[in-house]
Amino acid sequence: MNQLFRPGSSHLLTPLTKILMTGVLLIPTIQISIANEPITQEKTQYSHQQQTYQQKTENNSFWAKWLLNQVMSLPLFQAMEKGMLVASDQQKAMQQSVYNPELGAFYTDKDDDEYGMMISQTIDWFDKRSANSQLGQNNYDLVLLENHLKIENSLSQALFAYIEFIMSKQLLEISKKQEVLLTKLSVELRKREAAGDVGQIDAEMAYLSLSQNLQQISLTEIRYRRASAQLIQSIGSSRIAAHPKTSVWFNNINANEVSKHLNTGYKIEYAQKQLDESISHSKIALLNKKVNPTIGLGAGRDGDENTILFEISIPLNVLNTFSSEYSAALHKVNQSEFELKEDQRLVKNDIEQSFNNYTQLKARVLSWQKLMGNRLKNSEKLLKRQWKSGDISTSNYLFALKQRTDALVANIELKGEMQKAWVEWLLASSQIKDWLYNLK
Repeated sequence: MNQLFRPGSSHLLTPLTKILMTGVLLIPTIQISIANEPITQEKTQYSHQQQTYQQKTENNSFWAKWLLNQVMSLPLFQAMEKGMLVASDQQKAMQQSVYNPELGAFYTDKDDDEYGMMISQTIDWFDKRSANSQLGQNNYDLVLLENHLKIENSLSQALFAYIEFIMSKQLLEISKKQEVLLTKLSVELRKREAAGDVGQIDAEMAYLSLSQNLQQISLTEIRYRRASAQLIQSIGSSRIAAHPKTSVWFNNINANEVSKHLNTGYKIEYAQKQLDESISHSKIALLNKKVNPTIGLGAGRDGDENTILFEISIPLNVLNTFSSEYSAALHKVNQSEFELKEDQRLVKNDIEQSFNNYTQLKARVLSWQKLMGNRLKNSEKLLKRQWKSGDISTSNYLFALKQRTDALVANIELKGEMQKAWVEWLLASSQIKDWLYNLK
């Protein structure tokens, strides 16, 4: 199973090549009715089809798999697969011997010809190979962690785009319903005005409300188109195959869980691994200051005599002592240490802020639901009935309709912000992939 996508897995495990061949990416292509398009069936089959459709489109696991499949099908993840192949080969290269043997031959033209062959080998006296191998492992781990971060960011952008798309779609539906209502109202007022039942001022107010609503529709349509474009950019499509249940956005986070994530997560691991990489570079820089001897053995002829050759050489770090490289490597270690502390500070701030935002917004949503309940459900019909019976004036009727619309919009905006805050919490604590994977 794909270690990058398995919840609770160790982060530094299998190459992405194997990962992308199994697990999430092999989720079958979803072929069901699109949730944001109307279902047109024969009347005799409509009830059964609608029930099946609701079961599919309101399933948390089905929605999560669909979202994962969409995101993981993007070209970015194919590039990640190739990047892991590069990192794997580079890691193997760093594990190889530092020095290859050398084969040499010589010939001296004199009265008695002298010639021979020699093989020489530079001795890795201070074990530079192990230092290179450790650096290669650190580099590989960095690429793997970077891919984890890319996955978390890509999934978060997909979730943000999904939430914004649903919000803008709902807001557009409200605006269009309001337009239909106000259009019917203006027609009815025109008839009543001609009959002398209402004054001209009431009709004018209805027209003004309709013109304001037209502006709102235009702005909402722009928001909807932008959300659609962002959704296509994030998941490669604007067709939504499923929706989660509403309860998926209502979660409990305790203080202990917040503390647990303060010093963990992919960002902290990535910064720590960068520090390890800097330390590995400093060790190699120190080894470069030291010299390794080269030993050679050979055989030859000097006239009529056989000769055995032995040679030893030691480089002299006189013109270049490699001290500057070592000093730079030490400074890089210090820089990485401070960068780790800065990342820890930022992650701590992100986690605490996202926790506070989500808990407060969830409390506001629950308070709104408790306050409003089902009051808005039949309020439109009730207001219209009272207006037609003359219990309320046209101006009060229009004002009440506006208040009702504002309440519906506020509910959508508040829920959307709460959902975004939940995604921000998951992103700050590096849990998006695991959360989606474990949804049931």
